[in-house]
Amino acid sequence: MSREQVYHYYIPSVEAKDIYLASLSKNSNPFTNAARGYSLLQADGQYRLGKFINSLDYSLDLLSLEKQYYKKYRNHHFGFQMDGKHYSIQVMNITFQYSVKDWNPLHYNTYIKLGYQYEELTFQDGIAKNEEGEIVGIMLDTPVEKPVNESMLAPYFSVKNLSDADLDHTLKENAQEQNNVTVYTKCREPKMQLSTAWLRQELYENGFICDGVPYVRLKRSSGSARVGKCLFINKALYKPMHKYALGGLTVQSGQEIDLAALEAYISLPTSSIIDTITIQPENILIIDDYESVFTEKVIATSSHNGWLETGEATAEISNSIWDGQSLLDISLFGKYANYGMVLLRNLMFKSCCFNCHIQKWFRDHNITQINQLNGYTIATSVEQIKLITTPSSIKYLKFSTWKQWLKHLYPKFGIVKHDKKTHFFEGNLVQTHYQLLNTLQLSKEEMNQFLQPSLNFAQMLRDNPAVVRYYIKYPQVEKMCPVNMPMKTKNDVVHHLLCVNDKFTMTKYYQEFLHDLLASYYKKLKLGHVLVHGNYSTLLGNPVEMLQQAIGTFRGKSQLGKGNIHCPGFSYGQILLGCRSPHITMGNLWLPYNKEDSLIDCYFHLTSQIVCVNSIGENVLARLSGADFDSDTVLLTDNAILIEAAKRNYNAFLTPTSFVSARKIPRCYTPAQQADLDIKISVNLIGEIINLSQELNSLLWDKMYQGCTYSEVEPLYFDICQLDIMSGIEIDKAKKEFDVDNKRELQKIRKKYENSLTDEQGRRIMPHFFSHIARQKGYYDGKKTYMKKHTSMDYLNTIVNSFKVKHPYKKELLSFTAMLDSRLYRTSSVNQKQINRIYSYLLNYKLQTNKCYQSDHSKEDKFALRQLYKEQLMYSINKEKIGFSTLFCLLSSLEHKENRAVKNILLEILFQCKNASFNKAILSSAEEVEQIELIQKISNPNTSLYKKSTSDTLQENYMEIFHLPFEIRKKKCQNGN
Repeated sequence: MSREQVYHYYIPSVEAKDIYLASLSKNSNPFTNAARGYSLLQADGQYRLGKFINSLDYSLDLLSLEKQYYKKYRNHHFGFQMDGKHYSIQVMNITFQYSVKDWNPLHYNTYIKLGYQYEELTFQDGIAKNEEGEIVGIMLDTPVEKPVNESMLAPYFSVKNLSDADLDHTLKENAQEQNNVTVYTKCREPKMQLSTAWLRQELYENGFICDGVPYVRLKRSSGSARVGKCLFINKALYKPMHKYALGGLTVQSGQEIDLAALEAYISLPTSSIIDTITIQPENILIIDDYESVFTEKVIATSSHNGWLETGEATAEISNSIWDGQSLLDISLFGKYANYGMVLLRNLMFKSCCFNCHIQKWFRDHNITQINQLNGYTIATSVEQIKLITTPSSIKYLKFSTWKQWLKHLYPKFGIVKHDKKTHFFEGNLVQTHYQLLNTLQLSKEEMNQFLQPSLNFAQMLRDNPAVVRYYIKYPQVEKMCPVNMPMKTKNDVVHHLLCVNDKFTMTKYYQEFLHDLLASYYKKLKLGHVLVHGNYSTLLGNPVEMLQQAIGTFRGKSQLGKGNIHCPGFSYGQILLGCRSPHITMGNLWLPYNKEDSLIDCYFHLTSQIVCVNSIGENVLARLSGADFDSDTVLLTDNAILIEAAKRNYNAFLTPTSFVSARKIPRCYTPAQQADLDIKISVNLIGEIINLSQELNSLLWDKMYQGCTYSEVEPLYFDICQLDIMSGIEIDKAKKEFDVDNKRELQKIRKKYENSLTDEQGRRIMPHFFSHIARQKGYYDGKKTYMKKHTSMDYLNTIVNSFKVKHPYKKELLSFTAMLDSRLYRTSSVNQKQINRIYSYLLNYKLQTNKCYQSDHSKEDKFALRQLYKEQLMYSINKEKIGFSTLFCLLSSLEHKENRAVKNILLEILFQCKNASFNKAILSSAEEVEQIELIQKISNPNTSLYKKSTSDTLQENYMEIFHLPFEIRKKKCQNGN
């Protein structure tokens, strides 16, 4: 592989338990002394690519890692290339999901007794034995001819007949529907021998060996820590990478330090970036943060004697009004100048940098000398200042000085992301969620009115292919050439085929797709995903005041004013509804007033996805669930129904506000302390907290529907507010440590409402809408009672379940090949061997993915593994040079019943491979088709929201989809010229 820029490498993901088991029989110390240790190699010497399911993304860390690697290994390759993908073994992702048991799973259906390895065993009829004849390996769910006596099996396994009704149907298919085939099954969980905590401590302390190479712990991001993952690195590269991460800091082994903060902040450069930007140290001005201190009546949560206590109080609140934000001069934005912000990373630096005319501000205020600036800088002239930041963005200052930080800054800053439009209707609509809707007191009639545009749209999807084209994010038709556009999903395939001609809409493939599309649409609605006018806007806090602070003229006064925002994405002079994720309860709803502000517009390049907010003397950060300004976004909408519902109780439900301080737990810089910290962080309860909050929200609304007053439900609301604070603690614990036991607090709250949330049979009562969410996310529990209550989300599910689209007259369906030009087809030119070979690739892919579904991998790893299998399939088919006649015959065979399972994936792969015959067949059949275009939005949102496009149209047909004006025009797919 040449040393061209690679934007990501696939790296191995290995379970700690497997590392231990692989080395166990080779040496008494499995982590350090085994000659080869764990192996990523197959018997033929090739790498097991199925293990390379994690990605080392393009990042500042990757750039440095490659640099350090080539310094040490000048004539070697950092990675290897296979099937068009880049892989590396210099870094490995280690997970700690499974303990070591006396019988351990290997693959999805094989169990091996502790002390033995799969490679050492020979299986016969589903059983492997040692020299003494003891069973030490067993294959589950695989038909066996002569099962052993059940008494010979370990007590965790049993013998079962395939004809039993509770056995998986696919197993019966694999057994060719024979009724009396026997398999071994697991009847209970084997006994644990070594815990995941023990495995983590051992690996952090000693590292491990993989194919003869020693690996040691490197770092983990806050997000990875929450799910228990950690990166390990080739030991030879550890020292230079650790030195790079510390950036001049000296941290000795055993030194007492704020370990939680250090571990979180040295991982910032691992974040995936889209680009880099050069900012010199002399371009930076560091100004002091500002704390706005005021008193307000809130629902306060604090810690007393190890327990949380929550109640109404008039309390002193302190807001850091620029926490995590910076101002970046437009001259440094370069090709990102049209965006309102970029999120930057550097040495222990994370900041959301907003597009600002800093130099214009200096000129307009006669700032010409460095001594006129109010801050710290090494600049020698005012013209050099291009970035204004604060200590809240520079995490390095927790351990050293600003001068040291500037001295050790990396040459380039990494751009993690920028502001962007939503995916819905060209950024004009945003998707609500059940957390928001379930905190609004909507009547069933109001919910019906709220859903009406969405239900009308479902009918339009059923009736009009032009609406389908638009809904599945169909770009301009003339850009839809299959040769030019990337293919990733089934939706992408339909995008293109809808573009070809109207015959496609009469095929069985399209009708099946439309059926699935509508089913998916209803599922999304029942999750609370309803489209409304609005967007997700990035929070920009008191921006003019930050410029004033830079020149020493800020006096603590708010320029926007309390209760106001400035967002160009909405008309001014109106109230909007906002909420942030996670959104816990009613006190987190936000009703700001959108105000015009010429001063902000003069000095800031704002997009519709930026919202300027005020947190001086206003408890907005707590109302938005502990928001700050390091790229936090807020859902904003001007939907009148939702706003009226929010107003109804806005003053009754006070803002939940945290007075729980992080505690500096004395820790030393040692592997044992790193392991202990990561073990605590990996126990993440955010899902349980949010679920319980929604259960209690439903209970509260139902009580109020039955006639209870606010004062009667106030104690219940206090507990919900406490859950909001607990969610913030759970999110922050990867970088701070709290003297709070969230698990114990959860148990206490659940116990308090045990009677209200338990039915007569002792089963847990859940909100009815949770049954749908649980099914969608795969944790539905039939032992719980899902009961309808008088809440917004239960009303929503009832209305959606009762809705049925009107079906047009059924037409006779065409075959897929009917849409193609068949004049070039010749029976004599069909290569049947090639067709058979392609089907073998497809069937092997289905077998691999089915095994993946049944494996014990995490949901995230399963997705990554399926993507890898798909890429390997694409590589295999891409090597085939398929002639038109063979292709036509292949596509015709997709109509056969036995090929239904592989039809969708083959079409995706053919598009992704950009097969010449396929593209030619598609393009030669292109005709004019109808498409929808949103009427152009004008620049000033306060005069008129839309204006009619002046371009010619072959057909005009204005209609309102979610109250947005559209026109339909006919265009033909071009050939890419």
